[in-house]
Amino acid sequence: MDVTIRRFERTDHDDVLRLASRLLLGVDPSRPAALVRTAVEGWVGDSVRSAESDGHAAWVAVLDGSVIGFVSVAEDQHWCGETDAWVGELVVDERFERQGVALSLIATVEGWAVQRGLGHIRLTTGAANHGARAFYERLGYALSEVTLARRLPASTSS
Repeated sequence: MDVTIRRFERTDHDDVLRLASRLLLGVDPSRPAALVRTAVEGWVGDSVRSAESDGHAAWVAVLDGSVIGFVSVAEDQHWCGETDAWVGELVVDERFERQGVALSLIATVEGWAVQRGLGHIRLTTGAANHGARAFYERLGYALSEVTLARRLPASTSS
């Protein structure tokens, strides 16, 4: 498979948004689906709008002229004060999963981070997105912080 990784271009916008629904995998099912979809589309929209800004970048994976993957990254300050690379989105068309596309995209991000002198890369994925979690763990990513949530019973107060 002859996949090319190149910088995101404005003409890729619709193709990248088409892939955005893949980012819904593993999302907490107690969250309202419409709000989650809107949030995901907003993240992707923000990433592509800022892709050419200083401290931001985005790439697409292209096969036979079609966008089959997308990744975005930005410099982000960790709570300890160190500047890290923050992967906002990494998504691959399901027809091309487990064929090295995500690996090529994340390697591109890692190269970008190293060139900028950054020492860490951070990202999040849905707790139930077992495939993504296994992928990241195989690459040496490990849990560094955990977010816990609890759904509350419906309020009965007026």
